[in-house]
Amino acid sequence: MDALLKERERTSDSFRDPRTSPLAAAARHDFEGDRPMTFGSAADADVPLEGVPPKAAVLRALADGFELRREGRTERLDPSAKVQVGRYTLRLSHQNFPGVVVLDPQSPRLKTGPFPVWFDPDPAFRVEARLARDPQAREEIVLSTRGNKRRGLRLGKLEFMLSGRPLQLTALRLLEPGTDESAVSVFFRDATTGHESYAVGRYVDAESLGGDRYVVDFNRAYNPTCAFSPLYNCPIPPRENVLPVAIRAGEKAPPPQGGGMGQSLGRDMIKGSG
Repeated sequence: MDALLKERERTSDSFRDPRTSPLAAAARHDFEGDRPMTFGSAADADVPLEGVPPKAAVLRALADGFELRREGRTERLDPSAKVQVGRYTLRLSHQNFPGVVVLDPQSPRLKTGPFPVWFDPDPAFRVEARLARDPQAREEIVLSTRGNKRRGLRLGKLEFMLSGRPLQLTALRLLEPGTDESAVSVFFRDATTGHESYAVGRYVDAESLGGDRYVVDFNRAYNPTCAFSPLYNCPIPPRENVLPVAIRAGEKAPPPQGGGMGQSLGRDMIKGSG
C-alpha cells in the first residue's frame, strides 16, 4: 500500500514538472520520412521557438531512435528521449510514427490542471492471472487516438477471477522501438468507462510471477497521456477488452476542467476500435 501511494505521489509531482508534464504540451510536430526538423528562432525554422538561437537544434528520425545535431556535435538519442532547448523540452516519441511534442513551462495548465485523481486503493482489485498463450503469437494492428495504425504482438489471454467471476483480457506487446521485450500490456475498458474513468479506456501492466503466472493490479491502472492532451498518440483498447464489471480502482477520469481528449471525444475515438 505504501509503495502504491508513493507511486501516485511521484505521478502527481511529474504533472507539475514542466519537463515531464503533459499539461505543458504546447505543440506537436510529426516527421516526414527522413527529412530533418529544425528548431530555433530563425524565420525559416521548422519549429519556431522564442528566446533560443536561430538554429538551436536539428532532429532527424531514424528507424530505431533519433539523431540530434547542435553546436557542431551529433548524437543518437533513444526513442523516448527528451531534449532541452532554452526553456522548452522536446519530448521525442517514436512509435514507428515519429514525432516531437514541445513542452513549454509557461503553459497555464501547469497551474490549473486537470491533475490525476485515483480511486481509493482496494486489495480486492489485485488479482493473480494465468496467461493462456496463443498457439502462435501474431501481429495485430493497434488503433490509436491520432489515427495511426500501430503494431502489436498478441500474446494471449490473461485469465483471472474477480469478485467471484471468471474474466479475461487480451495481452499485447507493442512492436515499437524502445519497448521492453518482456512487457505484457493490457489496454481495457470496463463498466466505469466514460463515467468514472476515462472514455478511451485505461492501461495496466501485468507483473510476471514466473512462467505463465502474472499479477494484474488494477490499483495501478492508469490513463493514457491523451487523457490530458490531444497532442499525444495513445493505443485504443480492442473491443474484446471490455470487462462487464466496474473496476473502481486505479486512475479516475480527469476532472471536468479537461483539456485532454475529453469524455465525449474519447467515446468518438473508440468507435473504430477493433
